[in-house]
Amino acid sequence: MPAFDDLDAPLGQKPEKKSNLRPVFVLVAFLAIAATTGAGYFLTNDNPQIAKPVTAENQNTSTAKVEASATLSTDNGEGAETGPGELTEIEPEGELTERVVSPTKRPSNQELAQIRQKLPLAHIPDKQLSEQGATGIIPKRSPDGLRAMDVYSRPPLTEGNFGVARVVLIVGGMGISQSGTQQAIKTLPGEVTFAFAPYGNSLSRWMQAARKSGHELLLQIPMEPFGYPQNSPGIHTLRTDVSTEENFASLHWGMSRLTNYVGVMNYLGGKLMGDNKSLRPIFDEIAERGLLFVEDGSINNSLGEETAKQSLLPYAKAHILIDRINSRAEIAKQLNLLATEAKRTGLAIGIANAFPESIKMIAQFASKAKELKLEITPVSAIVSDPSEK
Repeated sequence: MPAFDDLDAPLGQKPEKKSNLRPVFVLVAFLAIAATTGAGYFLTNDNPQIAKPVTAENQNTSTAKVEASATLSTDNGEGAETGPGELTEIEPEGELTERVVSPTKRPSNQELAQIRQKLPLAHIPDKQLSEQGATGIIPKRSPDGLRAMDVYSRPPLTEGNFGVARVVLIVGGMGISQSGTQQAIKTLPGEVTFAFAPYGNSLSRWMQAARKSGHELLLQIPMEPFGYPQNSPGIHTLRTDVSTEENFASLHWGMSRLTNYVGVMNYLGGKLMGDNKSLRPIFDEIAERGLLFVEDGSINNSLGEETAKQSLLPYAKAHILIDRINSRAEIAKQLNLLATEAKRTGLAIGIANAFPESIKMIAQFASKAKELKLEITPVSAIVSDPSEK
């Protein structure tokens, strides 16, 4: 089966088959993982072995574009395309001003159990964590300091670290394909984290379905890659050549496309994530609004981790792109690597796209997790949180 450059395409676009007349582009860079076991943890009918580490390449090779006419509406569940709605009794967003980010001590496990949304209400935005922005509802810290990353979080199966080998599974591109989104929500266990693209359709409806099924949610935000604008992830891209206010407006637009998410994940961003001057205020803003940040692991020379520490932003970085090559055998190899890394270090984070084959394979992997002595855990449980230091 031919390989696909899954993350070279604009956010929400289907991958195209490679042509022999075009160069082969590879976007994603991953940590090299030395497999220490002889056989794979997760075997399929293709009988794959542990894969060799993926060779890291820079992110400036993509040439795909997204059209400005991409669908940007959500569905109210009754067929009419609308926005995510408005909150009543909420002050309009004020002027953008410089602020000093102060860490709020993360609640204890006992406190988290009290403040987390209960499953029957998990799809309803918490008014104390919401405010009306220019384009819709955006998250904020509550008056008493509660954060979306805590209130909208899912409890891990095991609290604390007792030698458990943890795997975080994140499925991105949710909301783009109706069939893929439906399949993911229907077949994947609640421990799997979903990352929604801001360009998707019916986002409010899919968010509600995902939250009712127990999933934690992330919001994918398009960030400037090398070669922009020829290589563009889409409209409202966060950029290095615009003012902080303009980036905030784009960030808030993305934030207003969805509710009830615990954090943000980059989409592309090779240039922005290497520019501390542009990235720092964005990370300050994400932290101030009570969210966490997941870096997808695709960027060489990223300043993400360093800047997150400066911004007091809860942070995690993925290790493996599960479906960089969209074939059953290759997906199985990456899942084997994920299991190996989790057993070696105690934690491994894998990211996939909401493609049918990826969802099927992840569902199989999840069903065998207990047998493999692995625990699938939500991303909020494993982020490095400056408030805990």
